[in-house]
Amino acid sequence: MRVVEYEKNTKSVTYRVIQGLGIIGAFFSLVICVLIIANNLSLRATDPIHSEGLEQLLGEMKANPGNQAIKEEIRELDFIARRAFFTSQHFNRLAIYYLLGGLVVTVVAFKALGTYREPVPYPDSKDSKDNLIDDANWARKSVTAAGLVLVGFSLILALPWESPLDKLAQTDQPAKVTPDGVQPNPTPSLPTPEEMRQYWPAFRGSTDGIVEVGQAPVDWNGTSGQGIVWKTPVPKNGFSSPIVWENRVFLSGGDKQVREVYCFDAENGELLWTHLVDKIPGSPAVAPKVSSDTGYAAPTMTTDGTRVFAIFSTGDLVALDMEGKRVWGRNLGVPKNPYGHSSSLIRHEDVLLIQYDQEKNDEEKKLVGFVAGLDIDTGTEKWKVPRDFGNSWSSPLLADTGNRIELILVAEEVISYDPKTGKEHWRFPWTEGGEIAPTPVYADGMLYLSCGYDKITALDLKTLQPVWENEDLVPGVCTPLITGGLYLSGLDDGGIICFDAKTGKNDEGELLELWMEETDDGFYASPIMVGEKVYMMDRSGVMHIFSPGKEFKSIGKSILGEEAVCTPAVVGDAIYYRGTKHLFKIGS
Repeated sequence: MRVVEYEKNTKSVTYRVIQGLGIIGAFFSLVICVLIIANNLSLRATDPIHSEGLEQLLGEMKANPGNQAIKEEIRELDFIARRAFFTSQHFNRLAIYYLLGGLVVTVVAFKALGTYREPVPYPDSKDSKDNLIDDANWARKSVTAAGLVLVGFSLILALPWESPLDKLAQTDQPAKVTPDGVQPNPTPSLPTPEEMRQYWPAFRGSTDGIVEVGQAPVDWNGTSGQGIVWKTPVPKNGFSSPIVWENRVFLSGGDKQVREVYCFDAENGELLWTHLVDKIPGSPAVAPKVSSDTGYAAPTMTTDGTRVFAIFSTGDLVALDMEGKRVWGRNLGVPKNPYGHSSSLIRHEDVLLIQYDQEKNDEEKKLVGFVAGLDIDTGTEKWKVPRDFGNSWSSPLLADTGNRIELILVAEEVISYDPKTGKEHWRFPWTEGGEIAPTPVYADGMLYLSCGYDKITALDLKTLQPVWENEDLVPGVCTPLITGGLYLSGLDDGGIICFDAKTGKNDEGELLELWMEETDDGFYASPIMVGEKVYMMDRSGVMHIFSPGKEFKSIGKSILGEEAVCTPAVVGDAIYYRGTKHLFKIGS
C-alpha cells in the first residue's frame, strides 16, 4: 500500500487565500522576468553609448577639433546616452529585487498549501491512475524547471550590466571629449600629450617650463595696469603656483584656521568657486607650525583635465571635480617638517604621485617619510615605499629617459622609481647636508641637482657619476631651466647664473659659470622659457626677460606691483601669475 497526495481540502478560506497569493506571486515574477528580458534586449539593440548620432558627431569633431559647438553637442548627447544607459541599470537592479520578492512569496505560499493535503491510501496496482499521478508530478516539476530557466535567463541578462560608470552618472556631469574626437572610456578619460602641452597642468607645466612656440608679453606694469588683462584678489595666502586647464585657473591657499582651493575664470578673473578643505578623517584639530616663507599651501596642484588635486601642510589631500565638488579626500598624516610641506603633486597616467619626505625616524622608529602612488579615481594606495632620508622640499620629477618613464626624487639620496609600481630602478648617494628645495631637471641624458648651501651636481644617468659640480653659485629654491646646452637659474640672495650644462666650464675651460647677472633681489620663482625668451621673476616682483645664450642679453624688465615667489603659468599668449595678494593675467 502506498500513500498518494491526491485529494485536497480546498474548501478552507485560508487555503484559497494562500493559493491566490501563490498564483499572484508566480504571475508577478513572470511579468518581471519578461520586463527584464525586454529591457536588456532593447538596450543591446539601441546601444545608446555607441549611437550612430554620437559616432557621427565624433567624426565631425575629429575633422574640426576647434569647433566648440560640436564639442558641446557631443557632451550633451553623451550625457543623455549615459543617463539612458544607467536608467536601464537602475531598472535592472530594482527588477531583480522585485523578482526575488515575488519568488519568495510564490515558494512560501505553495509550500504552505502542502499542509492542507489529505493523504489517501491507494493500493499498489498497475491501474492507469498510477500513470496519472506520475504525469502530474512530472508536469509540476517541468513547470518549476521552466520557471527557473526563465528566471536564470533574465538574471544573466541583468546582472552583467553593472558598470563602474554608475558613480560618474550620479554626478550629473557630462563626459569629457578629447580634442581629437575620440570618445572617452567609461571612467574619465586622461588628457593626451597634446592637451598637456596646450595647457599648464602642474608645477612648471608638462615640459619642464619650456613653451617651444609662443608670443608671451614682454612689457607690463601691475601698478598702473599696463598690459594687465585682469587682476583678482586671492582670498588666502599661499605659495602654490597657478595651474591652468581650458578656461580655468586653479590655486590653493590657507592659514592656520582654514585651507581652501580656488577656481578662477581665465577670461575675466572671476572667482568661480571656493572649496573648503575640511571634514577629512585624520586631519589634525590644530594645524602644524610652519615658516612664513612656506605657509600652509606651498605645493602646486595638478590636474588630469577632469579633476584637480591639492595637498596642504596638514597632510590633507583632496581631489575635486571642475565644479569644486569633492571626489575624495584623505589625510596622509601630519608631516614632521620644520618649514612645512612643499613638495608639489604630479600625475602619471592614472596614478597621483606624492613625495612625502620628513624628519628621520625618531628613537622609537615610528616616523618615516614615503613616496606613494594613489589611484586618481579613489585616492586609495596603488603602492607606497618608505623613505628615511630626512627633510626635502623638492618636488618629484617624471623623466622620459628613452627606455622608460622614471619617477625621480631628491633628498640625501637620489632615487629613481617606476611610477606605476614603486619599484626602485637605481639610487645615487648625493649629499649629507644643506636644504633641498629645487626640483631635479632631466635633459640630454643628464640629471641636474641643486642643494642650497651645498652644491650643484650634473649627473650622468648612464654611469651614475657626476660630470661636473659647483659649490660657489648654488640656487637654494629656484629650479633651473635647461635649454640649448645652458643651465640657467637664480640665486636666493640675488643674481642670475648661467653654466655650460654639459661641462660646467666657461670658455677658458675653468669649472666656472659662463656668466652671472647681478640683480637687486633674489629668486624663489623658477624660470620658464617661451619661444626664445626666458622669464625670471625676482622676489620683489620684477620679471627679468632675456635671451638664452653664452652672454646675458636683456630683453626688458616688467613690474608686477607686489612681491612674488611663485612660478608663472603660460597658456597661449597670456601669462598667469600669482603675487602675494593677487592673481594676474598678463597679456594683450
